[in-house]
Amino acid sequence: MPAEAGPGAAGGRATGIGAVGAGATEAGAVGAGVAEAVAGPVGYGDAGLSVADRFARTLDYLYDAVTSGGVTAALIHSDTDAIMLIPRLQARGVRVPEDLAVITYDDEVAGLADVPLSAVAPAKREVGARAATLLLERLTGGPHESPRQHVELLPRLNIRT
Repeated sequence: MPAEAGPGAAGGRATGIGAVGAGATEAGAVGAGVAEAVAGPVGYGDAGLSVADRFARTLDYLYDAVTSGGVTAALIHSDTDAIMLIPRLQARGVRVPEDLAVITYDDEVAGLADVPLSAVAPAKREVGARAATLLLERLTGGPHESPRQHVELLPRLNIRT
């Protein structure tokens, strides 16, 4: 089964939820699910819907995907959104992590959840430090434009059980 992605928003900002189906063992399928979640399917971020309506639509989408038996994992941005979704899914009978494995992105508050949430933690401090260094170099470097740089900073996966 291919990876799936659904619409959502919480806290007034766009939210991406990527769900991976039980048969999506290939990297391509996972990558397709992530690409869909980032790009957003039709209706994503519908300006006519309130934040509460978009959150309810996301909850319905994820519940239907899990109970149909096709989705077993979700990458949810952000921690707060995952922490808000999990009890609502549990109230509908979805067991986390037994029925749905949840991984969050940001790792700001994932460790505070009732269910231990593994999280992808971006290197925020390092990004800020590198950006500040680059800015200072450009400000003090004179009239010549400094060469463009491509910097890769890999996130860390914090596994909680």
